[in-house]
Amino acid sequence: MSEQATAVVERGAEFDPHREAWIAITQTHAAVTGRLQEALTAAELPPLPWFEVLATLDRAPEQRLKMGELAEALVITRGGLTKLVDRLIKAGLLERVFCETDRRVSYATLLPAGIELLEEMRPIVRGELAVAFSANLSAEEAEGLRAMLDRIRGTACGVEQSPH
Repeated sequence: MSEQATAVVERGAEFDPHREAWIAITQTHAAVTGRLQEALTAAELPPLPWFEVLATLDRAPEQRLKMGELAEALVITRGGLTKLVDRLIKAGLLERVFCETDRRVSYATLLPAGIELLEEMRPIVRGELAVAFSANLSAEEAEGLRAMLDRIRGTACGVEQSPH
């Protein structure tokens, strides 16, 4: 019997390595998110969800996304996204542009002030992520972790993923 199999047997019938991995993911997410939020607050910058919206739009073609696509990319409800985007619009960081052919479709579009704020926030976020990750993972290991998590997300979303 392998060492891993022995460890599972020794821990008893209740041990589930997939559940333990899930717990580790959620606890790590909470810890890193907390660290990022604390760093942004200390720098007197807006909250982490603002950074996530700005960074996601910055990576998008023409720095804009349909609201539904943005909600999906951020793993947030459309209602929650609407409230968040409304705050960013009020702050002058984004604008909502309606589709010319279908007024039911709107785009969140990054404005110059949003790009400027993102450029202030980005070094803080990158620095904290470097501290959290680089002490424990090489760049190659980080890429491997990302690939594994992408496969898990693909399965959870019902999208077939290639093994590598």
